[in-house]
Amino acid sequence: MRTSHRTLLLTLLALVAGLVAVNAAPSAHHTKRAVRSRATPFELPRNFQAQLGFSFGQENIDISAAPVPSNRRIVFTQEVDFGKVDPARKNVLWSRLVFDPTRTVLRPSTSTANTWGENLPGDQLRITSLQDNSVQYLNDRTIKEWNHRSAFFNGGRVRVELLADRSITRGRPSVIVQSVIVNDEQGFSTDPITLPPPNSLCNAADLRRPSRDPRSGRIFPVGCTGWTGLPNGCQLTAGHCFDGVNAAEQVLQANVPQSIVITVNGQRVGVPRHPPASQQWAIDTRSVQFALVSPLDVADFKDAQDWATFGTYRNPNTGLTFLQAAGNRRYTLARVDPRTGQLAAGQATKGSSVTITGYGIVRDTARRNLRLTQQTHSGPITDFPSPNHIDHRADTEGGNSGSAIAIGDLALGIHTNGGCDTTSATSANWGSSISMPALQAALRSQRGVCA
Repeated sequence: MRTSHRTLLLTLLALVAGLVAVNAAPSAHHTKRAVRSRATPFELPRNFQAQLGFSFGQENIDISAAPVPSNRRIVFTQEVDFGKVDPARKNVLWSRLVFDPTRTVLRPSTSTANTWGENLPGDQLRITSLQDNSVQYLNDRTIKEWNHRSAFFNGGRVRVELLADRSITRGRPSVIVQSVIVNDEQGFSTDPITLPPPNSLCNAADLRRPSRDPRSGRIFPVGCTGWTGLPNGCQLTAGHCFDGVNAAEQVLQANVPQSIVITVNGQRVGVPRHPPASQQWAIDTRSVQFALVSPLDVADFKDAQDWATFGTYRNPNTGLTFLQAAGNRRYTLARVDPRTGQLAAGQATKGSSVTITGYGIVRDTARRNLRLTQQTHSGPITDFPSPNHIDHRADTEGGNSGSAIAIGDLALGIHTNGGCDTTSATSANWGSSISMPALQAALRSQRGVCA
């Protein structure tokens, strides 16, 4: 990286230090989908060129319609010339891929065969240099041995294919390349290009629009959405927003202003701005309760969990709680049938329109001023895949994690995961139902300022 770029980068990082926004995970139903065990924050990349509208990989890959050879299905393929990803970068002589360790899902095989290469058991990644046809095979075990990195390949043009193991019927694989390491301008040191993640939009045009709902706030710097759903003024969000995160560093913000848009080497970058101090609330760490259990870690998808509840202190300037500052407006939690432990009948059905309001990222270069500001969109419920989960087709992005899945004032659940694909009308985003037993137990036994 040139010295001028480093100076500019340091300036940019100083503006946005600490910014992360949790990106929605891939869909993960026990018979339909596969998911990471922990969500990964979406960070403003160290290399500003990552703001390009480019991503490498795919989540929640459908294997049902793929051609069926003798033992493998090629369910994903993508070719990339990294010399063209960053127009300012010259002479890409070699490259190495870095896979997202929490979002790349290769389903393991139960086979104990000691086979290698194209016969590695389970789902495989096949990585090919398009310069000299060097090939590497990785599966669930060997990608971990390689620390989720590929071999070094000559040139900057590579092809990545995901070959699904026909013998595995549970879950869906995912492959996400989060960055590529290439030679620097001197040809020997490493110089990373960070890539943005695939989106979780159901509509290619991104139908989210700015909103001013005082019930929802931005959790910063982790970059999630929290909302008031309890009479005591406490909030709910996704469990992965607190997993591995220092809750003491997080602040709940209201009336978030539009982001500043700056141009760096021709690329528009949205840098978040903050509301006045009177519109920010410190989180009481004693009040935080959360759970995050991957569907891959449980035998039944209904036992997968991703939820959190928390409370905030009064604002020291105004003495108001978040609820009071919102004019005492809050969501009402959906009723849970005590006999079944599920959402009570008559509140929502497949096809019911739900609204997701939250603070997601924005990829459209013309709308970078809306990055991590409040936006909203409505879409239909497509399924209740378990008693504790809800599928929907409202547009979301990273930063929407934790948003209420709502019908008007009625909160049915918590949006947690992406999964929508703009090319598939059957794909869906999803979240945790309010009926989740552990969440219900936490709501009955609140802590800290919520007690």
